[in-house]
Amino acid sequence: MKDNHVHEWIGKTETVTDTINLFPCKALAATLNKVREPQEGDMLPPLWHWLYFLEAAHQGELAIDGHRKRGRFLPPIHLPRRMWAGSQIQFHSEIAIGKKLTRRSTIESIRETSGRSGALTFVRVRHEIGSDQLPAITEYQDIVYREAAKPGSESPANASAESPGDYRLEMTADSRLLFRYSALTFNAHRIHYDYQYATQTEGYPGV
Repeated sequence: MKDNHVHEWIGKTETVTDTINLFPCKALAATLNKVREPQEGDMLPPLWHWLYFLEAAHQGELAIDGHRKRGRFLPPIHLPRRMWAGSQIQFHSEIAIGKKLTRRSTIESIRETSGRSGALTFVRVRHEIGSDQLPAITEYQDIVYREAAKPGSESPANASAESPGDYRLEMTADSRLLFRYSALTFNAHRIHYDYQYATQTEGYPGV
């Protein structure tokens, strides 16, 4: 089955304004066992922009998997399983906690292909975050849609991240940490908290 009509979503935009409030930073710092508590006016650590510009979907707008029903900003791809495949991020300037910023999101491309698990559709979204005077972040987010998990199949293992870097942090993300992070990002995807759904419906080894 082809989603030919979804290519009409390419170029679609969405603009959201948000204030970089202090509490989400304090809560994430506590979740990650940071010793120093963030303060108003501090610079937002890299990647912590994911705590903001969140989609406040009404309960009745959620699909069976916990994501918002498709067809608003994101296209109505027919494949049932959706996951965040990765991001490429450019940091242009620092963001101070307390600042009010805007995020403009654009559907860059929609690509249909196939892999070991069957049909795949990749949707690339460009997020531009900043103010009128100063761009702060450009993020290219890749979302992949997949076929339903076949009985007895396992989700492919994550690739080993062994590339060298200036900094490295290793930590164990147990169910408590995952629950707190999901709450901070207002992410209701059931694979984060529903063991039976995650293992039997989406084919993951656990939450």
